[in-house]
Amino acid sequence: MDACCICKEMRALQNEQKLLSEFGKNCRYIVGSKQLDTIPFMLITAEGFEPFTAILHNTTTPFFRLESIENDSCCAQLTLLKAVDMMGRPSISANDLYSLEKTDRCIHLKLCCFIAINPMPANLVSKPLPTIEMKV
Repeated sequence: MDACCICKEMRALQNEQKLLSEFGKNCRYIVGSKQLDTIPFMLITAEGFEPFTAILHNTTTPFFRLESIENDSCCAQLTLLKAVDMMGRPSISANDLYSLEKTDRCIHLKLCCFIAINPMPANLVSKPLPTIEMKV
């Protein structure tokens, strides 16, 4: 049962995330440097059309990974993703975002409280930090 339109979209995201995680497995000729298994996203609130944020350690994060959706209630379990800058420090603004790191923190939300999702590129998750060499 689709209690709201965002449930349908989140199920589509979940299906695509599953396809992404299975791509290239058991293939002899497709070689990838890393296996992608996450489509990161932000949830947009009806109040002010702002990204929803969750508390993560001493800061907040608007970035999530979908783990599961309950069909009857349209509730979802989300893993919080930590935003980091090019130096590996927590990213304070979207302008500083370089990579997203998976955490062991999860939340459970009713999806019908939100009006939109903003998917992000899958290659942002676990993106290796650049090697910065000092010039002498």
